Amino acid sequence: MNREEARKYIKRQNPGTFLDKAKETGFICPECGNGSGKKGTGIELYEENRYHCFSCGFDGDVLDLIGLKFHIADYNGKLKKGAEIYGITIDDDSFVPGAGLKKKDAGKIINKVVSKSEEDYSGYYEKCHAAVDQTDYFKKRGIGKEIIDRFNLGYDPTYGSNSKWNPAFETAVIFPTSKNSFEARNTMTDPNSEGARHQKTGSTKVFNAAALSEEKPIFVCEGVFDALSIIESGGQAVSIGSGNNIKNLLGELDKVIPNKPLILLLDNDDKGKEYADKLAEELEKRNIPFLKPDLMEFLGDYHDPNDRLMHDRDGLTAAVKKTIKETDSLFPDPQEEARQDYLMTSAGKSVDDFIGRVHEIAERPRLSTGFPAVDDALDGGIYTGLYVIGAISSLGKTTLALQIADSLAEQGRHVLFFSLEQSRYELMSKSVSRETYKYCRCNGLDQRLAKSNLGILDGRRWFDYGEDELSVMGSAFKAYRKYAENLFIYEGIGNIRVSEIREKLKRHIQITGNKRPIIFVDYLQILQAPEGHERATDKQVVDYNVTALKQLSRDFDIPVIAVSSLNRQSYGDRINMSAFKES
Repeated sequence: MNREEARKYIKRQNPGTFLDKAKETGFICPECGNGSGKKGTGIELYEENRYHCFSCGFDGDVLDLIGLKFHIADYNGKLKKGAEIYGITIDDDSFVPGAGLKKKDAGKIINKVVSKSEEDYSGYYEKCHAAVDQTDYFKKRGIGKEIIDRFNLGYDPTYGSNSKWNPAFETAVIFPTSKNSFEARNTMTDPNSEGARHQKTGSTKVFNAAALSEEKPIFVCEGVFDALSIIESGGQAVSIGSGNNIKNLLGELDKVIPNKPLILLLDNDDKGKEYADKLAEELEKRNIPFLKPDLMEFLGDYHDPNDRLMHDRDGLTAAVKKTIKETDSLFPDPQEEARQDYLMTSAGKSVDDFIGRVHEIAERPRLSTGFPAVDDALDGGIYTGLYVIGAISSLGKTTLALQIADSLAEQGRHVLFFSLEQSRYELMSKSVSRETYKYCRCNGLDQRLAKSNLGILDGRRWFDYGEDELSVMGSAFKAYRKYAENLFIYEGIGNIRVSEIREKLKRHIQITGNKRPIIFVDYLQILQAPEGHERATDKQVVDYNVTALKQLSRDFDIPVIAVSSLNRQSYGDRINMSAFKES
């Protein structure tokens, strides 16, 4: 028989073939031994082909029991052992990865659930750039050959004949925005007409986004031609494509902090001014300096930079140079800034700050751990301060800390999780695994469709999953994506100091504008000694790091949650402060 037939056959068999009978009912649990003593019912059948131990919580079928009894973790290994126990033969070629799944491919299955591939247009761009001399469209819009070559702009004389793209375009000029996306402009219509003027292919990107890291003020424009016009006039610019795409620019600014102010130069109309105001509001939240030039002074009666370039090149060049000089006013004199900082330390200023602090705390919501009983024990939830989660080895400290972190992320809070043992992907697989269980529970599905973290992470296992299991996993990944954007995981191998945590925290605040993320450290005993104290004892290192984490919490007004081991001599006693290892 093949693997699927064997799996169904084995799951219907009685585990008494390889498990000892319990003294009361059922069989002796291979996980905890329940059923071997005078009391204890052992492991029992509680629904069709499913067994449960009410002592240790084991829940699984005969294949799972085989894995526990004979210490086999691999699915194929459990299947082969089951065939041996119950005297059946499984076709050898059915153990070849992918056998019996003729129309399925592991990569395709995984991508179908968790990702969406994008086409690479690099070859198409080169072909179009080679044909750019066949059109004078760029010249009419005021764009010279140097800029055309610099941005690999191109021309497609057969654009409209391609079934994937707009047939209304007979010919088009091409603006690459990434290797997977571009904008096409119809060269057969008047640029000011209301006909089919442009089409975007691939996910919308910021044109010339790399400029954001340069040591120059950056003009932010709507259209690609507007950005090219600013560059043609001696400035540097990016294009967001449309005022509706402000979020794309903000996404880029979350990755890189501009070295110079941004200059907001959206279209000279009511919509452009509205979008500029929205963008300015978001930049203020992120503490990113910017300048909004007077549009009447910069553009006059022209609608946008390209309109002025075509009709008044010298005027646009002069406006660009003047506006760049004005950005210097956004940077205060360092000596004056230092003077103001000193004056802020006066007693009077401190009293005002104190009153403001009282009002701030009064309006600040408590942070829930996601566990009502824990929240009650913490007087309503998590506040600013240092918390330590301690337990014996392998009891689930990391899993508990991660679930609290995920819960905070779901509440919209940014979480910085410093994992000094487990990898980013191990932690992510734990979260997705939990989401598969939640999805089954909330939708009344068989909980056997949920997957362990290894079942999520090991792509080889995906060959064996049915459509229902893949559907549950797809829903779990969808749920995880909603809050994973708020979770930032830093990997380490015991080589992270508190000073590095502080620097990463500052960097996070600077990039995102989120001033109060929650810090998780897993775990306390393998945080590295402070620089210059490498010869300190383990106790001295832990004492220093506890103090440093408390200082971090106070300085940034945030909760810090650390995981800690316990001393072995405290395993059997009621936990107290001295039970924490090296504390």
